Amino acid sequence: MGRFDSLKNFLGIETFTKYTREYFDKSNIRSSLYVSSVVIILEIWMIVSTLFLQFFGDLNRSKQWLITHLGCYVLLLISACILFTYSLLHHKKIVQNHKAWLAIRFVFSIIAIGFGIYISFMDYLKGEQFITLMTMTIFVFCFTVWRPIYTILFLFLSYGFFFIICNHANPATYATKVNLTIVLITITISAINAYTQKLNEAKKDERLEQAHDILLKLSISDEVTGIANMNYFRGQALKKMQEKDTDIKNMIYLFLDIENFKTLNQKYGFWEGNSFLKNIADFLNTLFESSLIAHFSNDNFVILTEDIDVKEKINELCKKISDFKYDIKLGLKVGAYKPESNDELPLIACDHARYACNTIKKNYNITYCEYDKTMAQNFQKKQYIINNFDQAIDNEHIKVFYQPLVDAKTGKVCGLEALSRWDDPTYGFLPPGDFIETLEEYHQIHRLDMYVVDRVCRDINESKPKGRKLLPISLNFSRMDFDSLNLAKEVGDCLKKYNIDKNAIHIEITESTLSEDDDKLKEELKSFRSQGYALWLDDFGSGYSGLNVLKEYDFDLIKIDMKFLSNFNGNLKARQILKNVINLAKDLGMQTLTEGVETQEACDFLRENGCEKLQGYLFGKPMSKEDFESKLDDGTYTI
Repeated sequence: MGRFDSLKNFLGIETFTKYTREYFDKSNIRSSLYVSSVVIILEIWMIVSTLFLQFFGDLNRSKQWLITHLGCYVLLLISACILFTYSLLHHKKIVQNHKAWLAIRFVFSIIAIGFGIYISFMDYLKGEQFITLMTMTIFVFCFTVWRPIYTILFLFLSYGFFFIICNHANPATYATKVNLTIVLITITISAINAYTQKLNEAKKDERLEQAHDILLKLSISDEVTGIANMNYFRGQALKKMQEKDTDIKNMIYLFLDIENFKTLNQKYGFWEGNSFLKNIADFLNTLFESSLIAHFSNDNFVILTEDIDVKEKINELCKKISDFKYDIKLGLKVGAYKPESNDELPLIACDHARYACNTIKKNYNITYCEYDKTMAQNFQKKQYIINNFDQAIDNEHIKVFYQPLVDAKTGKVCGLEALSRWDDPTYGFLPPGDFIETLEEYHQIHRLDMYVVDRVCRDINESKPKGRKLLPISLNFSRMDFDSLNLAKEVGDCLKKYNIDKNAIHIEITESTLSEDDDKLKEELKSFRSQGYALWLDDFGSGYSGLNVLKEYDFDLIKIDMKFLSNFNGNLKARQILKNVINLAKDLGMQTLTEGVETQEACDFLRENGCEKLQGYLFGKPMSKEDFESKLDDGTYTI
């Protein structure tokens, strides 16, 4: 089989790829233009010179000879003109009939070889060389490229026929036979060599073209889904919006978020997750035909489409997602934004749609939300927060406030919790929920938390010369702090900078940041523990994994979430739960602190049931360091 394939390749019987076939065609069209041009010039010169010599020179040929030769010249001239004309039209893509061009080329080749045989036969009879046949075969088979099988058949048949008629008319000498054989072999080898070179060039160019296509595809498409990436989407979306025939009133950006996709990845693996995303991308291409669609990131897609039946299409997509046979409840949230001008940047438009999507993430009953004026105001505030965060830190618009923690038995202050507050010159006091959530969303929360650590250490250091008794201060940390920083090292370095003892700091971790399989976070907490820091579990009971957290992690104190004190007077279940949580903590060797204490009744209940520490508006709101020290001085608080 290997030898047979090699023979097929040598003879050119192999099947060409579309690219190789087109490469040969383009090359042969160009060559045909050159060959036909040369032949046209030669034949015009031969016709003119023959007539001139016949009538004005010493050429004295018979009328029959003149008609025969001029007829041959004219026939070859006409065929060359036809080949030239059709090749030019084909080259300029005015005419694209491939079969017609091949037929014209074939007919020209027959006429050229026939012309060469006739003229060379006449020369042979006069004892001259067969230059014309050799010239014509070089034109036909060396300048244009044929498959070797056609070259061999054509050349051997034509030269064989030429030898037979010559030998019949006048037996060929040994020298003539040798010369004719050498010419035949030389032209055959040259023609095959030209084919081989052209084939190699075609294959090399095809590989380069394929590599270019791959690189181009990678530059504009997403590797996982095969649809456009965001770079390509932004460029094409801007181009689409700026087209004259685009009516922006009918255009809409969509931001799609597939809920619980991370769980699918964790349970079934990334291969299955990628396959799911590919299926969704293919369905989107069908559903939003002729629209711009891109894979935004992870489980998010963006679409720029006409605002026609959008909600119906989203319902179809929801059904498609629900049809996947996973034992995981997958869902869909879609944010939409209608652009206000043709020049609006797709980056901003996608952010608006994404913002609208995020507002309904926790609302089970809503799938679709459109960006409105209220969202615009909130979005502007978010952008303001991000744009002015550095300035707020540099100018100390962000301040650290302290809320007292009291001993349940004595009512005396036994510690403080450090909380950040933003006193902005434009917005005034920004609610913590506004800027903290924004900084988390834009992955800047670690910078705020480390600023608070530095500010707290500085405040402790400044209190030492005043002779005040130092209170331990608890610091809150976000899950993103552990992802962004080597947190234990960063906190330790800050304490060393201000010469602060580790006992002056309590590390608070919110229950919602913890999970059983987070090895990095576990290692960080172990590092804190090994260095002598006290670890507190914040907002216990606010999530769904409270008991698992107690099993997997080691804490010194549990801060019971303030939700347990909501409607405390009329909620007997809350009292029973609080009592059991306090007892559970004692059995596990942990202290308890309850947040949100606002009434004396709640305070008495918690104290009577063994809760060691309390925090809430009953004892004081978060306040500046100066206000707290003032309350210490006037006796409002005692340590």
